[in-house]
Amino acid sequence: MKIGIAGVPALTRNYVQALRLTDPGVGIEISLSPARAADWDALILPGGGDIDPLLLPGRPPADPCCQDINPLLDRQQLALLSAFVRMRRPVLGICKGMQLINLYFGGGLCQHLPDAQIHRCSGGDRLHCTSAACGSFLETLYGCTFLVNSAHHQGFFCSPLQMAAFGCRPVSDAFAAKKIVVVQWAQDGVAEGIRHDFLPIWGLQWHPERLCGRFFRPDAADGGRVFSAFLEMAQKRRG
Repeated sequence: MKIGIAGVPALTRNYVQALRLTDPGVGIEISLSPARAADWDALILPGGGDIDPLLLPGRPPADPCCQDINPLLDRQQLALLSAFVRMRRPVLGICKGMQLINLYFGGGLCQHLPDAQIHRCSGGDRLHCTSAACGSFLETLYGCTFLVNSAHHQGFFCSPLQMAAFGCRPVSDAFAAKKIVVVQWAQDGVAEGIRHDFLPIWGLQWHPERLCGRFFRPDAADGGRVFSAFLEMAQKRRG
């Protein structure tokens, strides 16, 4: 089985280490070429900088807080995602990768979250509490509530109905796409975990590759469990 990582080697070492730790025999290739997609059994869309605002609904101007925007990289990653959607093969989007999945399926993105400081890195990964939907893959792995790490200031929110249930009123209309099911959320209503309605596509706003192996923390979710579950799903789909 071969896993493709849509990035560059210098910025994806932690993802490679997490995959190797989970399954030492798994094949891994790092590339941004859509031509490689047919040779991969599953795709990882890694974290990174902020997303080009021209890809957002309404094409708004860039927020002053945006940084590390790479328009070419965004489009290369979306092209690989599109190839996997057509092939109906598994995808795991992490942080920026989850945001790209939501945008691809018609959702929105808040360029700077109202409670950004809760989610941003501060001298290291910041931990915060999240909730998982009953019966979701994340609830199966971690239970109903658990701590995760954060290193982002952009994101999108649960559905308006869910937000109302939380008693939250986002100042943005950046919600999950219609085919995207939010299965994990932070206390401010920001989506932390998603799945596609019927395709084998998962997304996490947090960084499991920095919560396993040498990065394991007993006070947070074990990121290795997500990679194990994802590789198991990919193996089953391959079979």
